[in-house]
Amino acid sequence: MTEIPEHLLKRSKERRAAIGGDADAGAQEPAAAPAGEAVEAAPTAAPAPAAAAPVVEPEPKAPEPVRPEVEAALRRKKIPVWALPVLAALPLWAYVYQATLEPAPTGELTPLEAGGEVYGSGGCASCHGATGGGTSTAPGFDGVLETWPDFRDHMMWVRVGNKGWFEASGEEVYGADAKPTNDGQMPAFPLLSDQELAEVVLYERVELGGMEESGEEYEMLLSIAEGTTTFADAGLGELSAAAGIDEANLAPGG
Repeated sequence: MTEIPEHLLKRSKERRAAIGGDADAGAQEPAAAPAGEAVEAAPTAAPAPAAAAPVVEPEPKAPEPVRPEVEAALRRKKIPVWALPVLAALPLWAYVYQATLEPAPTGELTPLEAGGEVYGSGGCASCHGATGGGTSTAPGFDGVLETWPDFRDHMMWVRVGNKGWFEASGEEVYGADAKPTNDGQMPAFPLLSDQELAEVVLYERVELGGMEESGEEYEMLLSIAEGTTTFADAGLGELSAAAGIDEANLAPGG
């Protein structure tokens, strides 16, 4: 360390005294820090924390419009409580109802059903009645098996009518019991096919006349109605032959 000369220190004190400084004041001043020693800096105050930014609440979105079908569903009346048991029982009711229905038609008629169609559409029902009970101009079929014991004579009667039968026989009676016409008119149906003719005769004998669906006669008539044989194959019946009916009438239009 370098020493300051005494005379310089004295001069310095005198000068401070001359300018009004107190000689002792210098002594109170803090001594200069020795050279080479670092002066400790006064602590610096920490900066104040920045104020937090205010939270901005987002504006609420406008509600979306309700779709028409949703609005209609909301307004629709709800199912009442009393209807719930009814709805629960509907499947059972549908099952029971379906079981009571008749089987769906297959689209193909049996010979007997087809004969009923011919009976209705051919004009037979208009004279003999829808149920075959007869009218004032035509007899019923309750005694048809006695009048025509052989189905072949019954078929020929339908084919030639009373006019053709009477012209061949020369008498105005028909059948095994020689029934009079009572001024009735039995039209001829020469254009019916063998199958259609057998179908309607089968219907009149079985459905309206009470013939059993069994036996040789039934099987022969059924075979013609099903188209497996013809009227000509069956031939004339005994009454037809006795009346002098021409065998040409065994064919349609004969």
